[in-house]
Amino acid sequence: MIAGGICLLVASVSADTYRWKDKDGKTHYGAAVPAEYADQPYDVLNSAGMVIDHIEDTREPLEVRAERIVKERAPLISDEERKRQSDRLLVIQYSSEEAIMKALELEIAQLGYDAKIIHQSFDSTTTAIRDQVRLAADQQRAGKQVVDDQQKQINKLYRRLNRDVKRIAALDSREARIRTRFMSDLERYQALTSKVPADDEESESTEDQIDQG
Repeated sequence: MIAGGICLLVASVSADTYRWKDKDGKTHYGAAVPAEYADQPYDVLNSAGMVIDHIEDTREPLEVRAERIVKERAPLISDEERKRQSDRLLVIQYSSEEAIMKALELEIAQLGYDAKIIHQSFDSTTTAIRDQVRLAADQQRAGKQVVDDQQKQINKLYRRLNRDVKRIAALDSREARIRTRFMSDLERYQALTSKVPADDEESESTEDQIDQG
């Protein structure tokens, strides 16, 4: 009866999936561990099917276990504190807006070597395909058949070309993400460094009043 109560309480603590083995070693999945297996080791899986907790010692009181799981899953810092830390790091990392742009240019330049290699492969493959297709066309006009090995070679070149096209697209997407990230950093940096302290604003307002008086 106690084991059954523990099983129900475990299910109420988390909506994750549980994985356990029966006496024959067969793996089972469910929303809760059956009472007859509650005293055996089991895994807790998240919605993606990844193991987020492994219960080996089932003698641990459920209340203690539930509290431990909650603490382990709780974020170490709040979103607000994480943002403050990110802002602080951004200002420390870059001395000026120009420094951000130079870092952007450097990271983009590092993609240049990969881009050069991929485009060279693309160009050479395109040339090879053109030559192979022209040869096959000449053979057919002469009444000769394109042999299997020759067709396999052409197909192989087309696969290579498709691979290069995908690599070029991935590289372009990567560059776009880099530019977006740095532009976001630049905008945030400008917002952080252009803020006028409240004391200075009050001082300027007082000075204006004095001048007007």
